[in-house]
Amino acid sequence: MQADREGGWLATFYFLYFCALGAFMPYWGPWLHAQGQDPLAIGILTAAVQFSKVLAPNLWGWLAHFWGSRRIVPWAALITAAGFLALWLAHGNFLALLLITLTFSFFWAATLPLVDATTMDWAQRRGTAYGRIRLWGSLGFIALSLGMGGLIARWGLTVFLPGIAIFLVGAWWVSRYLPYSALPAADTPRPRLSGAFRHVSLWFFLLAGLLEQASHGAYYAFYSIYAEQHGLGSAAVGMLWGFAVLCEVAFFWWGDRFIRRRGVPLVFTGAFILTAMRWGVIAWWPGLIWIILVQTLHAASYGAFHLAAVHWLSERFPGVLRGRGMALYASIVYGLGGGLGALGAGWTWAHWGGRGTFSAAALLALLGAFFLIWALQPAPALEKEAE
Repeated sequence: MQADREGGWLATFYFLYFCALGAFMPYWGPWLHAQGQDPLAIGILTAAVQFSKVLAPNLWGWLAHFWGSRRIVPWAALITAAGFLALWLAHGNFLALLLITLTFSFFWAATLPLVDATTMDWAQRRGTAYGRIRLWGSLGFIALSLGMGGLIARWGLTVFLPGIAIFLVGAWWVSRYLPYSALPAADTPRPRLSGAFRHVSLWFFLLAGLLEQASHGAYYAFYSIYAEQHGLGSAAVGMLWGFAVLCEVAFFWWGDRFIRRRGVPLVFTGAFILTAMRWGVIAWWPGLIWIILVQTLHAASYGAFHLAAVHWLSERFPGVLRGRGMALYASIVYGLGGGLGALGAGWTWAHWGGRGTFSAAALLALLGAFFLIWALQPAPALEKEAE
């Protein structure tokens, strides 16, 4: 009974968190445009959110190592919600928008890696599957990426900030009840994070992941535009985005079992190869049938990749180090990789067009697969290395 209740809190947090993210990602740019920001300003404010994920998770992960996630996640979630509401006070002033955006994104970046570590710890203690908890985040993303569009169509962009803040306040409330792991006693020796840095496989893993996520820059920035250029309407494009995330949900449901049977190396390698295949097909065969079919590969390019990465990190970063390992992963792979990928996609789109952009994305994923080979070399976990 207690396990069901704890799993329910975790699933609810993921659902609410990704509801907010699903409402934010598609409509942040339009909201900024409605506030009178020009394309350069919109680009800077969007990059501020992305690049905040580079440094912030590592700082929060380091603090959680000593304070515990229980003391950080609720406060970070609450300040994030307040930050969104504070955007009202900017009244379209760019510098005020930038300052507030840097603030809320700095705290927003604290929550997900620490909750991921909490969920993985809990799943291992309870003998259950991380993916079956995490999939509720994907369902929340689908619900609000589609639902916010309907709300905006009815009431305009005035619903953007309060709509997101409601879900963030809900995430804050739920975060107070998550099954955080207890901190070791003060006199208990703790493993060193520095021990992980001596294993070159960690750096190959981070580089491979950075390249795989950078390849998604073309997808997140230009897939909708590219699909519309090849005859799809905006409604059809929205359905394709939703279909891709549903495929991701399906993998999260079955993925832990598949990883236990087939192993992390096979799932990881397959994710990279199928990611390259996905971008290559979009680049060279952009017809309707192929575009629909390759959306199923979102289950590999994001679902399988993320789930395999979480399992890989859990083996390398035990116990109290898990939060810092997840934070390092989030900052390098999603923060730096995502930011560089978006910037690179903008440049290639301007100079090489859609086909060249997605071809470059396919090459990035293949290059990531090369470094992945070295990342998958065995290395010991860190539990015996004490501070």
